[in-house]
Amino acid sequence: MPCIHFPDAINKQCPLCFPEAVYEIEQQIWKGEPIIEVLRDGEAWASPWDRNFRFGRIKTAMIWYCIDRIQDFALTNNPGKMIPLPFIREADPDLIIQLQTFPLFRNADGNIIEGPFLRLDHLLNKPFISNTHIGFGKEKAAALVILKNELLKWLQSIGGWKK
Repeated sequence: MPCIHFPDAINKQCPLCFPEAVYEIEQQIWKGEPIIEVLRDGEAWASPWDRNFRFGRIKTAMIWYCIDRIQDFALTNNPGKMIPLPFIREADPDLIIQLQTFPLFRNADGNIIEGPFLRLDHLLNKPFISNTHIGFGKEKAAALVILKNELLKWLQSIGGWKK
């Protein structure tokens, strides 16, 4: 059966039709606020550069409003060049998001990770200043697209992205 994302060929490499793992979300409370953690095969997402993949209201809203670009990033063969210049999406006056891809990135421990990376920044005021950001590679982008309906349901269940 052809892949719905690549209809001209059977593509078992499609990360959305043939994901590398089973992804799900788990609600948690952190510092009194609801957050979600994306689980990979029922476990915390552990890798050499991550201890987990979790986020709260604002980052979930950022992801939701940019899910089409995140899907493009997950599916492209050259994600490092997809958004070479910052792309701005204004979801509402209080949620302005800048997206940008990079061919590699530096993790929280300072190690350089070779591989394409998509970063979303929540911009505040003018000139734009960012105080919240989230970034991920292609596999996490695919997981977010697979979980997009669950992310929206969770965001609605907690009353949206604003407190």
